Amino acid sequence: MAKVKRSVWIVVFNSAVSSAKHLIKHPAQLREVIEEALIKMKKHSAAIREIAAEFQIILRLVKSWLSGDYKDISIKAIGILIAAILYFLNPFDAVPDAIPGVGYIDDVAVVAWVLKTLKDEIEKFRVWESGRAQ
Repeated sequence: MAKVKRSVWIVVFNSAVSSAKHLIKHPAQLREVIEEALIKMKKHSAAIREIAAEFQIILRLVKSWLSGDYKDISIKAIGILIAAILYFLNPFDAVPDAIPGVGYIDDVAVVAWVLKTLKDEIEKFRVWESGRAQ
């Protein structure tokens, strides 16, 4: 059973990666996606409390990259971050979001995986962001 869920996760995430490649070339659509993610995150903050702060960092990083303020990141890494956002927005991912109590478990896992995978990129952004705040 776990192998089936992992396969579903991979298929859904790979689809999100393909969509992310499209969004990288369409900034207006990407801005809309970010806004949708912010709204959904606020609406379901209790369900994603474990990763809410980290997910906000992902959103800020992508927004800063999109505005041209932050450039020290590869397109591949941006694509993975956008894919994580898209996965979060997809209500019919590996575990449908509508299932009470467990619907966001896979979303939390995907964001945690992306944070681990791009740990150095996220840390570079945090340093950059904290330097701007001073």
